[in-house]
Amino acid sequence: MKKYIMVISAGANVIKATIYDEQFNIISKDSEKFTQYTPSSYRVEHDAMEIYEKSIDVCKHAIAAAGIGAKEIISLGITNQRSTCLVWDKTTGLPLERAITWQDSRTNSKCREINESPWGEKARKAMGWKVSPAYSSLSLNWYINNVPIIKEKIEAGDALFGTIDTWLIWKLTGGKKHVVSYSNASSMGSFQLRKEEWYTEFLQTLGITTDIYPQVVNDSGDFGVVLAEIFGREIAIGSDIADQQAALFAVECNQRGICKIMNQAVSIIDIYIGNECIISDYGLNTVIAWNINGKTEYALEGFDSETGSALQWLEEGISIISDSLESEIIAKEVEDTGGVYFVPALTGISVPYHDCMTRGTIFGINRGTTRAHLVRATLEGIVYRLKDILDVVEKDTWIKIDEIRVVGTDSKNDLLAQMMADILNAQVDRPYLVEADSFSAAQLAGLAAGIWTFEDFKGALKIEKSFFPELSEEVRLARYAGWCEAINRTLGWNENLFQKETTES
Repeated sequence: MKKYIMVISAGANVIKATIYDEQFNIISKDSEKFTQYTPSSYRVEHDAMEIYEKSIDVCKHAIAAAGIGAKEIISLGITNQRSTCLVWDKTTGLPLERAITWQDSRTNSKCREINESPWGEKARKAMGWKVSPAYSSLSLNWYINNVPIIKEKIEAGDALFGTIDTWLIWKLTGGKKHVVSYSNASSMGSFQLRKEEWYTEFLQTLGITTDIYPQVVNDSGDFGVVLAEIFGREIAIGSDIADQQAALFAVECNQRGICKIMNQAVSIIDIYIGNECIISDYGLNTVIAWNINGKTEYALEGFDSETGSALQWLEEGISIISDSLESEIIAKEVEDTGGVYFVPALTGISVPYHDCMTRGTIFGINRGTTRAHLVRATLEGIVYRLKDILDVVEKDTWIKIDEIRVVGTDSKNDLLAQMMADILNAQVDRPYLVEADSFSAAQLAGLAAGIWTFEDFKGALKIEKSFFPELSEEVRLARYAGWCEAINRTLGWNENLFQKETTES
């Protein structure tokens, strides 16, 4: 009987299911978008039940499309958007409020308060992240202080807390496993990296008890089994790895001078640093890359949460592209942006500015500006943000990044990849497997099931296309100088509006 691995990828706005055979080939996949709730300009929420139900749907569709039975799937892997979290009733199995996503900035005032106190630096050095709205612990603090039923359920011992991976595993196993992987735990703003335990002292200052937190376990191993009633047969869950760390693993970025950049709903740069936990002094995050067989390895990371959302806004907000890949076709209608700069900070800007009050802005519009100029400026804005972050990575590590491996849905855009090579002045390689997070989750699930060993992964990565710098240094520097001017004019743009909204709420 043939053996297959199935993976659930719970992204920022899409749920995917992918089925792999023993030769790492994708034999079927399915996906569905889920609802983005934005009750205010600084809130972004998800319906966790919708995410769970659509996860089941896409898995069933992928199994049907593959023409196989559940008995042939010997392991299930999970990879997920990080930091998005929720609280649920452990008796009814229902969420007590919508999930607060990593793009949400409602806890900005609380973050400022902490960062201005001794706890700001203490927390950063212990957990590897500057205290920010992406902290799941800050979202939990908000739940406790603003949703009475959540506070009541926690005090009564009737509630559980977790990120989306924890939620899916708990639901799939019928509540038998309340766990989170090391890679995901390190992104929650709750976990001491060097001690590898929940930061109880910090959480107590937020009025949080770790009783509702999941158990931290290896990224590859035993996560329980999916209830037989869901797919018609029990399926072992063999992996749970955060999406960015998963992509880093899959594209074999395990040596100095090579980094991974994911471009889709978010742009994230990760550079593997091995088994030494280095805390950045330049605003980067330190994460646990993965823990396999009890061995913890680390990565430094910089991210921009709005670059992919900018393309989504072009599609859904102002309807000038039909999908993200059409941006390449339209942008090629012009040779340059015509002097237009688009700062894609729709809900704030991260490294190295860390300003939640920045908002998306467009500079340089004139009578000759067309939609092609705006689309091209959006793509360039994504790349300029990558350069902002990559410059910090190089300062922090003293490593010149000469080779970049790009993954994510927007990596299929040749023009974007060439812009990256030009502005970042590096070779850009696009593997055949651009959705690398799913592939890694499959690899780790296969390891747990005994299908594969690490030796089987050697040579699995194939490069589809490479891009090389074509711009002169003079042009590169001049264009980036214009970008820096645009950024400086944008910082703090939404400060007064945010204060007014939070006061009224």
